[in-house]
Amino acid sequence: MLLFQTIIPAVIVFLIFIFGHFFISSSGSGLYVSEINIEIDETLDLAEDVNPMDIDPSTGLILPDKYNYLKIENVFSGKLVGSEKLFSIEVALLTKQPTISSDLFIAALAEMEADLVAEITKVILEVTYEQLSALDGRAKLTRAIHDHLNKYLAEEKDMFPGVTSVFITNLNIV
Repeated sequence: MLLFQTIIPAVIVFLIFIFGHFFISSSGSGLYVSEINIEIDETLDLAEDVNPMDIDPSTGLILPDKYNYLKIENVFSGKLVGSEKLFSIEVALLTKQPTISSDLFIAALAEMEADLVAEITKVILEVTYEQLSALDGRAKLTRAIHDHLNKYLAEEKDMFPGVTSVFITNLNIV
């Protein structure tokens, strides 16, 4: 009985499949597609803002963007302006660039970390308790660090100002 329940339906399905493929026209069914000729233009017109290093040599396509960050190892600390309280801040820099550029940019920032520490220190010299205790104050502080570092990279170091965001990774007020 089991043999009858499995073999007979399998044979019927197989026969219907053969009948369908040999005797029914399949144009437009999506199963049989005529060959499509795709012409690929071998020349790649680079936009002026695309770095040739960001092009994948095997495919010729621009590499996808990648987030990469550098945690500044220095802990910035000092006395808050207008208060007797002390603070400490740790900062991380984020960039979003094509894969290879992102890695090279972070490596270049790591090499000049001492200069970056000096520039960040210039921004946080006049920080107040109200600025660090409020969310919008911290956002303004990170924006000021971001703008100052990008300006420094562009003007002083003649580099691409690629710092996308600045994050306060640790904040203590005592």
